[in-house]
Formats: sequence, structure tokens, C-alpha cells
Amino acid sequence: MKKDFVIGLDYGTDSARAVLVNAHTGEQIAETVHNYARWAEGKYCNALESRFRQHPLDYIEALKSVLHGVLDNNKDIAPYVRAIAVDTTASTPCLTDENLQPLSLKEQYKDNPDAMFVLWKDHTGVAEAAAIEEACHRSQIDYTQVSGYHYSAECFWAKVMHLLGTNAEMRRDAHSVIECSDFITATLTGTTDPKKARMGHCNAAQKMFWSEDWGGFPPESFFEELDPALVPILRTLNANKYTCDKPYGTISDKWAAELGLSTDVVIGCGNVDSHQGAIGAGVAYKRAMINLGTSGCCMFVIPNEVLGGRIIDGVFGQADSCIIPGLVGFEVGLSAFGDAYAWLRRTLAYPTVEILAKSEKIDPATRQALVDEVLDNILVKLGQDAAQITPRLDAPFATDWFNGRRSPDPNQMLWGSLMRLRLSTTAPELYYAIVEATALAMKTIVDHLAERGIVFDSFIGVGGIAQKAPFVMQMLADAIGKDIHVSKTKQSCALGSAICASVVAGIYPTIEAAQAALCQPIIRTYTPNAERRKLLERRHEMYRAAGKFTESLI
Repeated sequence: MKKDFVIGLDYGTDSARAVLVNAHTGEQIAETVHNYARWAEGKYCNALESRFRQHPLDYIEALKSVLHGVLDNNKDIAPYVRAIAVDTTASTPCLTDENLQPLSLKEQYKDNPDAMFVLWKDHTGVAEAAAIEEACHRSQIDYTQVSGYHYSAECFWAKVMHLLGTNAEMRRDAHSVIECSDFITATLTGTTDPKKARMGHCNAAQKMFWSEDWGGFPPESFFEELDPALVPILRTLNANKYTCDKPYGTISDKWAAELGLSTDVVIGCGNVDSHQGAIGAGVAYKRAMINLGTSGCCMFVIPNEVLGGRIIDGVFGQADSCIIPGLVGFEVGLSAFGDAYAWLRRTLAYPTVEILAKSEKIDPATRQALVDEVLDNILVKLGQDAAQITPRLDAPFATDWFNGRRSPDPNQMLWGSLMRLRLSTTAPELYYAIVEATALAMKTIVDHLAERGIVFDSFIGVGGIAQKAPFVMQMLADAIGKDIHVSKTKQSCALGSAICASVVAGIYPTIEAAQAALCQPIIRTYTPNAERRKLLERRHEMYRAAGKFTESLI
């Protein structure tokens, strides 16, 4: 059999990972993960301000670490690596100089959070998002039609506008801006000219108002009205956008030498992590993907002739050739999924972790091991005990907007809540309520789509929660009323990138052909429980009422 191998890179919220895959059999030869050191220390972030920033050095260090991690012990395979493709969180932009160097790599900005990459869940641009949305609604063309007639603080222009309005020096020194996925591909290819940087189509189409329908980006006059500083930034951006099946270029001499690869290795254009995750899971028409990690993303694709040119309101993103080229791609989801569970874990673990961390009776290594054990086991224990709770209508319940609402109808100002609490309420009941809230949030999205004629036969679940949390997955299946199949792959985003790499290398003609060869099998299916589904329908009414109440107070 011909020897062809590809590498998929996935940059998530907390870490980056790489998989080395046999492009003909789908066998995963090696996998490695690198945690972002500065992010792990909590640097440059302030949760009270919803400010979440990441230093480019975290990304560069991760790039070296994960690529060496899969290649150093497979030097016999390195000559047969044909392509590398990458996905990252989005929208995650950063202001750059004229050579595409992030401003935070310059001495005067090295510790300035506004000179770093603005992570997807950063909500510091809420006011700017509202101004952009209002301007779109006034415009002859409402550009928010690609994001459900709303614009979010999680999206590109809100973040860029916020950065430029925050710091006068950076407003002066910023020449361009680059998304995280495009930064990684530019780094691997040695691209330093903003005009030659190939911007990934999905970011541009779903989060930056780019569309062939109106000739690319909105006109300069639109941005001039918002903030004149946006116009010179806009002029530096490559007018063309590239789908995930297109090559960006070949690896630079520097990186080829660093990794022991051929200079013929093709680098694919960057993509959004959840979109690659959908590809890696096997997304197809009427088979949606739910990627369950810190946030919850539901991705689906529809043929244009089926959609009939309709714009679906209330979604986070809708664009032609997003996810799979040739199909209309949609993104909906929750701004906090695993993050909501992590909040409860931190809250419950706080005194124990603090006492252990400060104890002088335990040696440091043992102390850290105990802290890790406590944190690792809390959600497992809560899930086991919550699964034994008998569902009832008057049980404690919650809303899930710990980081605002993404879909339907984005609103970053919403907050999460816990209700119907009594002195008898237990920790497992709190966990049950929060899990139920995330499931009901997903049901709200699925119902919203069904009311607009978009229905699914089944869902594929991927991500750590899908693999490790049966209580959560069963609750989801009960809430949405459809089977959820869990994919064997533990790294669906990285696998999706590897699938795209096999296409840009010319091994497969299309994404669908590569999916058929490389996607992993289903290892478990969650089927809805009819009894709990009836109860959840009634609890959903309470959830929606709580949402209306919360919005009335903002």
C-alpha cells in the first residue's frame, strides 16, 4: 500500500493537540497534547470583566511541542507526511504589525492583554457588538443575516473595534489583524505579508460579514461610520477567502528543517475548531454534530437546493461552503457547556483545594496530587449520584447562561441562575439542575430550527463530555428526543483537520470522500427515555419562563 500520512492540528481553549494519521487506513499513529503555560496560570484574563486573552507565545510553543511530539518517535514516517492542516477556536483575532507579527511579541506590548489574541469567549466587546448590530440593521444590506440577524461580542469586528478603541498607542501601531487559525498557517508557511495571508472561509463568512452575495466585505463606508480606524485595517486583508479543502502553501524551509519534513509538505487553509470537529465526526445532511467541551456547538449542513436560499434567524452563523464546501453550514450552540459544570466543581472544591494547597503537613508533590484527585473525581461522583435521582417537576432547576447566550438570539448580558433551592437541596441535585439546563438549552435550539423546517434524523456526539459523561449524554438525548451516537474518536477536531489535510494533499478528491475513509465508528448510542422526556417538556416551560424573567431585569 502507498505510504501517505497527514497531520491534524487542533488549538482548543486550554491546549493544542496533534494527530498523525495514516491517510489510507485512518489509523492514528501518534497523538500528543500541549497545555498553554501562561493560560494555565490565568495570566492576562479577568473573568469578572469577561476578558479572556492568550499570548501568541503559548501558540508558538504548542506548535513546536505537538509537532515534535508526533514526529520525533516516528522519524521513519516523516518522509511520507504529505500535508498538515489546522483548526483553532474562533473568533480569536489579534492586532499585528505590517509583517503579521502580533503586537504582543513586541517589547512594549509583551504584557498588554489588548495586544494578544482575544479568545472566542471574551465578551469585552458587548457595547461594540451592539453598535455593529444597530449599524447593520440601518444599512441597505443587513449583514447580520449571516448570524441570525444578531451580532455577538464573540465575533471578529466587535473584538477588533473594542481593541482599537481601548488603547491609543495600539490604535496607532496596529497595521492589520489576524485570526488564530490564519496565524498558525502563516507561521508554518513563513507568510509575513497581510495581503498574501489566506484567510479561512468559515471565520470570514460566519463572523466577519464576508459574502460573495455583496462582493466580499461590507463597503468601507460601513466601517467608517463605526470607527474610522477600522478602514485601514480592512484594507490590509486579503479579499479572497479559502475553504478548508484548499492549500495555503507549502511548509517553510525553517519549519521543515525544525521537524525533519520535506519542503513539499502542503499546509491547508485554517478552519474553525468546531467546524473541523464536525468533519471529523462525520457530519452530513440530516446528521448533526454536537461538540461538547467548554462550550457546546451544534454543527449541521444542508444542500442549497433544500434550503432554498432561506436565512434562518437566531443562529450564530450561516454561510455557503462553511464546514463542508458546497453545502450551507450552520453553527449554533451554548457559550458555556462544560464551563458551567466546571463552575460548580470549583465552587464545591474551593475549601478543600485551598486547605490542601496551604497545608504544611503534606509535601508539595503529594499535596498537588491530592488536589488533582479531588478535582478529577468531583464531576464523576456528581454524575453517578445525579443519575440515581428520581426526576420530579418541583426539583431545583437552573438556567445555563453562565457566559451569556449564543443561540438562539445571542445575548451576552444574560446570567445563569439556580432556583427552587431549599435547605434539603444536595450537591448532586445542583449538578442535575445545571446539566438539565444545558440539555434544555440545546432543546431550545433544536426546537427553534424545527419550527423553521430544519430537522435531523440523528446527532453525533464528540468531545470529552460525550466520551466520559453518560448522565449528561442521556439527559441530552431525552431533552432533544433524538438518538445521539458517540464517535470513537477522542480528537474529532484534530481528526477533522487530518481529513482536510488528506484532501489538500490530493489523496482524496472531496471532504466527503475523505470522511468515508477516515472517520471513526460509533461506540455508543443514547436513545431518548420517553418518561423523562415528558417531564422535560414541562420543565422546559419553566426554563423558558425563567429566561424571559432574566431578560426583563437586564
